[in-house]
Amino acid sequence: MNDRPTTNITPEIDAAIDSWVARTKELTGKEVRERETWNYDVTPDSIRHFCYGTDDDNALWLDPAYAAKTKHGKLMAPPAYLMSVLYPMLHGAPMKAPLASLIGGVSCEWYRRIGVGDRLRAVSKQGDFYEKKNKEGRRLNFVISEIMYFDAADKPVGKANGTMIMATQVGDTVMLKRPLNRLSDEALATLEQTYRAETKTGSKPLFAEDVAVGSTIPSLTRGPLTIGDLVAWNAGIGPSYKAGRWGFLDLKKSPHAVSHNKVMNFPVKYSQQHEDFNLAASRGMPGPFDNGVMRFAWVAPMLTHWMGDDGFLKRLDVQVRQPVLYGDIVTYSGKVTENDDATGLVKIAITGTTQDGQVPTVATADVELPRRSK
Repeated sequence: MNDRPTTNITPEIDAAIDSWVARTKELTGKEVRERETWNYDVTPDSIRHFCYGTDDDNALWLDPAYAAKTKHGKLMAPPAYLMSVLYPMLHGAPMKAPLASLIGGVSCEWYRRIGVGDRLRAVSKQGDFYEKKNKEGRRLNFVISEIMYFDAADKPVGKANGTMIMATQVGDTVMLKRPLNRLSDEALATLEQTYRAETKTGSKPLFAEDVAVGSTIPSLTRGPLTIGDLVAWNAGIGPSYKAGRWGFLDLKKSPHAVSHNKVMNFPVKYSQQHEDFNLAASRGMPGPFDNGVMRFAWVAPMLTHWMGDDGFLKRLDVQVRQPVLYGDIVTYSGKVTENDDATGLVKIAITGTTQDGQVPTVATADVELPRRSK
């Protein structure tokens, strides 16, 4: 019995995907570059640009006078800033096959902090590739990227892994059946109170000995997702497409990245579908939706707010279970699962929950906290 859906899936479509799979497998282990480095030099302006795009108002990143009084002595960059050096996602070989790209997860390890004055570069390669099918028989192809980030002395600063899911997409196949949310005045008032109640540990040290296994960390609420968030995120990570004639001709080199506006039939880069209701509908979505790397940069501040200026985020792994749609509010909650008093390493499990009880995000993190006994 054929377990693939029969509607609109023709032998020609399967053959086109098979060809792409074969060419993509050949890229495994090889250096692949789909974008140019956006930020080389870590400057106050580039940090502020990233923070504005990712809604992170930590004084350690933005206030030079405050930062100068910390043990770092200067402005630091948020850990997720590495995403703005080079986007940690690859899509496999260029293709014309009907495959929709969805981010499945983003993880990062940091080897040291990043601060003003650093100069960074990145090397990207395809780490792995494999194929599965979902319960409806839709082909799901997983492209695993590995990005290494280095400083000016060629010492590694961090490593990111991204999982891009390339799913068979034909016509207006429905990918998500869920209405958009509309907020009442009462809900907006509650949201404002939540925003104003957000706290940061800041310069007061949080010691590992004071963190109990099973305890929770302050939650963080982000959203409702708007077009403004999506545009700001593109600013945070650098332009995802070129405009006009240049952009049009550039897309001819990367047909796998093309979506067609349903009104004009004009080709644009897939990233624009996050900002356009028509293009979202062409992907089977009820409205614009977020980017998984964007979500990574929203989870990270919950940890940096909690750990304070003296903490160090060593690892963050964010898994995307479903899209966050235009209008969604997500509250991220964290619980301490392990605490090694000898090293100060604290492990945290994180869950992101929407206002209607959906769980689009789960994550785990390792944070190194100072020890009072050291």
